[in-house]
Amino acid sequence: MPLADSRARAEQAFVMREVGMQSWSKIRDALGFRSVGAAQLAVKRYRERNPLPNAESARAGIVERKRVTLGAALRSLAESQKAGDHQSVARLIDVITRADAEMAKLYGLNAPDKLDVTVTQTPAAIIEDARRRLLEVVDAEVIEPKEIER
Repeated sequence: MPLADSRARAEQAFVMREVGMQSWSKIRDALGFRSVGAAQLAVKRYRERNPLPNAESARAGIVERKRVTLGAALRSLAESQKAGDHQSVARLIDVITRADAEMAKLYGLNAPDKLDVTVTQTPAAIIEDARRRLLEVVDAEVIEPKEIER
């Protein structure tokens, strides 16, 4: 079998397994593999040739698609405003607002502020400090009986 055909068959096997959730034996029979192991090996090699994109390249692709779709939504919004179609304007504003929120997430604008705290005291020191402060308060509150009589 020519290399191009073999790779196309491996891609079909991958799609059948990952998208169609087909069993290995169904894939073997449908695509003419000699064994289940051969179908599995073809899918394994397909995955090796086509690794998943890293986070940065996936983010770049998503951002680019968002820019294109947001541009189309903005053009449609302008046309709807000119036509006086208030219902479409309202829907498009909602779509654009959601797209803006998704873009903000992609750029990390919704991430909470990071707070880095380093504790330098040991638990024993914290307990001792609390004990000392408590005793200071107790000592300050003691009223001598002689003072009460006066």
